[in-house]
Amino acid sequence: MLGRIGSLLGVVFVLLTACQKEPAVSTQMEESFYVRNGDADIPAFVYGNGASKVFILVVHGGPGGNGLEYRGGTYSEQLEEKYAMVYTDQRHQGNSHGHLAESEVTIDAMVEDLHLTVKTLKERYGNDISIFMMGHSWGGTLGTAYMIKEDYQNELAGWIEVDGAHDIPMLNIELVKMIQTIGGEELAAGNNTADWTEMIDFVNGLDTNNITSDQGGTLNGYGHRIEGLLSQLHESNGASPGLLNYLFFTPNNPATSGLSGLVLPKAFMDEVEAKSMTDDLHKITIPTLLQWGKYDFVVPPALGYSAFDKISSTNKYLKIYEHSAHSPMNNEPDLFVKDIVTFIDTYK
Repeated sequence: MLGRIGSLLGVVFVLLTACQKEPAVSTQMEESFYVRNGDADIPAFVYGNGASKVFILVVHGGPGGNGLEYRGGTYSEQLEEKYAMVYTDQRHQGNSHGHLAESEVTIDAMVEDLHLTVKTLKERYGNDISIFMMGHSWGGTLGTAYMIKEDYQNELAGWIEVDGAHDIPMLNIELVKMIQTIGGEELAAGNNTADWTEMIDFVNGLDTNNITSDQGGTLNGYGHRIEGLLSQLHESNGASPGLLNYLFFTPNNPATSGLSGLVLPKAFMDEVEAKSMTDDLHKITIPTLLQWGKYDFVVPPALGYSAFDKISSTNKYLKIYEHSAHSPMNNEPDLFVKDIVTFIDTYK
């Protein structure tokens, strides 16, 4: 079924894959549709309790990830029982479609995709629904870009940022500090000495005022690698055993959905690496929940504190998870969900 929806930027076509004649909310929703913005077709997969009238729009990490990667683990099961979860793929990533020129793969274009997706959700399910946007990692970068553009944030009931990167140059500097400090402690304790020596030597040789895209990529790789080295990170509080089985034995196999991330234009990746929005965070005024792992070496907690200080909202909260790294939704899912439920039920 093809639904025609007016947009601010042109004509948006929504391709419905659900069987019903008209979209309808229910306690066990399972449907998908595409939002067309220019030459890009953006998929949205809706699961969970739409009867709650609360929809959480997930902005995936990467760049180069996909939304359905986030539909794994106990946290998503718990959230889908309470609310409707909307998993989308960004342009030129995941299951999105379109023959795009490199000039069409930009942060601003992805912000417009999100904007049209929010509009479409309200058109499909009613203007009385409450939409919360939740961005993880790179999704926090993109979500922040959405929040500070015009009055887009006023379409939402709240903003949830999970270990997000609103300032990539700041991220790199803070990651260097964490490797030097915690790495030094680990080295002194005789833990994983070869690994820490390699990483400390690398960061000590950097000019932190001029970190290149390649060096930033190396730092990012170190951040993920460190999560496997720290004894402070252990499965507790209902920790999920991981997403590998879920991903590799479902249609969400990253071997296919991740291919688009391998060919993201260099100009776009350079734009991401240089993105700094610290000076614009004051524009965010809606209720905001910031969730960070204490041992996040991918996006250090310093960015969470920075965002909390700069955001203008009078209803803002920063939660630090003591046994988590870059993905507290997997390390401490029960507490992670509890905090989200408290936040949403306050501001829905």
